[in-house]
Amino acid sequence: MKNILLTICILTFACICHAQSLTDAVRYSRYQVAGTARTAGVGGSFGAMGGDFGSLNINPAGIGDFYKSQFGLGVSYNSASADAFLVKDPEMLQNVIDNTLNINHIGYVKANRPSGSLLTSNIMVGFSQLSNLSEEISYTGRTRGTITERFAEVANSISPDALDPFEGGVAFDAGAIFDKEGDNFYETDFLDTTSLIMKNQYVDRVGRINEISLGWAGNYDNFLNFGMSVSIPFVSFEEYKVYEEDDPNGEQAIFHNLIYNENLSTSGSGVNFKLGMVAKIANALRLGVAFHSPTWYTFSDDYDTELTYSFNEGSLQTFMAESGDGSFRYKLLTPLKIIASGGYILNLSDEIKGFVNADVEFQNYSKADFDFTTFSESPAEASYQTEVNNDIRKELDQSISARIGAELAYRVLRLRLGFSGDGSPYAIDDKAFSRTTISGGVGFRFDKFFIDITGYNYSDEEGFYPYRVLTDGRNSLVNVDKNTFKMMLSMGFMF
Repeated sequence: MKNILLTICILTFACICHAQSLTDAVRYSRYQVAGTARTAGVGGSFGAMGGDFGSLNINPAGIGDFYKSQFGLGVSYNSASADAFLVKDPEMLQNVIDNTLNINHIGYVKANRPSGSLLTSNIMVGFSQLSNLSEEISYTGRTRGTITERFAEVANSISPDALDPFEGGVAFDAGAIFDKEGDNFYETDFLDTTSLIMKNQYVDRVGRINEISLGWAGNYDNFLNFGMSVSIPFVSFEEYKVYEEDDPNGEQAIFHNLIYNENLSTSGSGVNFKLGMVAKIANALRLGVAFHSPTWYTFSDDYDTELTYSFNEGSLQTFMAESGDGSFRYKLLTPLKIIASGGYILNLSDEIKGFVNADVEFQNYSKADFDFTTFSESPAEASYQTEVNNDIRKELDQSISARIGAELAYRVLRLRLGFSGDGSPYAIDDKAFSRTTISGGVGFRFDKFFIDITGYNYSDEEGFYPYRVLTDGRNSLVNVDKNTFKMMLSMGFMF
């Protein structure tokens, strides 16, 4: 239940065009175990190792350990299960499973072996999927309160012709709120404030964070690898929400049914760079450090809402209102990362070799920063920008994540096992792990061809409010327990 509290402080009183909040900052700053099936098989713990495309996203110095040119690609299958329920009506649990198939990576490395102390000078270009944002959530139950209270609150003190078209405007046009006294303070049909209201919602999210990268690394005298990369991440995210309230038993004198649809489409791109070094000490011990710069993103949101409202006042009447299309452009700066790594090369016998690697990652999510004013001169945008960024400073915190993994090689066979713990970005969790991942994989490596298969599983718990009102005790908190299983397949050719 602790993680439920993480979203209590989320800014939700702005209209949909101000949907940006600390949850978006976390969504676009926090990545899943990515890379190839090999790096995922060891829990993403690969910072002191090299010779794999996954190095590009962890420590680009690992690119220097390619002694042959290589082309590789990978695909993945995601199965995300979500159990959701209203905390005040936990018996009405619903489960939804979302399955997706993705291209996980495509990469090419050109290995060069110059003369002198610089043993390699390699260039790599590649495509990686950093996060799969797709999920489905559904819940139902009976709690006190109604979304029409929110519509009235955001509309109060505003004349009907000046209402926000995406919430108060559609609510007024559809008859969910009205102004009997003509004083710009709005009433609803819910005269009985103690009754339980039947609510249900379906949320469908589809999205990915992908990245195109160009990297270079060299191996100096088989003692020091150093590398760098420049990347352009691309974000595609769509969210479709259908929220419904109903009165199946006729407990309300006038209200009958309400359906509120919200559509959001977000696209964006950015730029970042990575620097890394790996020192090879005493042949077996390897120490690495990597710096990931912030990502400078530019996003565009397109959105609309629709409200259908039915009431019975002598006869059943139904009205529908649409907001029209809205758009908003803004910027986001994500926090930088620092990764420290240690690895040990195993040489157990002439035929059994391998490695053990551990990574520790530091990231300060409170350094994320929204910019709503570059593309707008509205004072409201400047005020909201300050509000959101202050919320980020207050509610997000430093995060320490740890990963450990091992690979054993026997002839052409590779066996892998890994564990990762992602530190929570939220201050309330006091740097505890909020996501743990256990992974395992197998691979086969020949002279000119390799293939790797990995599976891993992780669980999350989170909470959210479908809407927020000012009155304590009348917000309906939803708990979501998520479990994600992912299979990855990678293959490649050396030449």
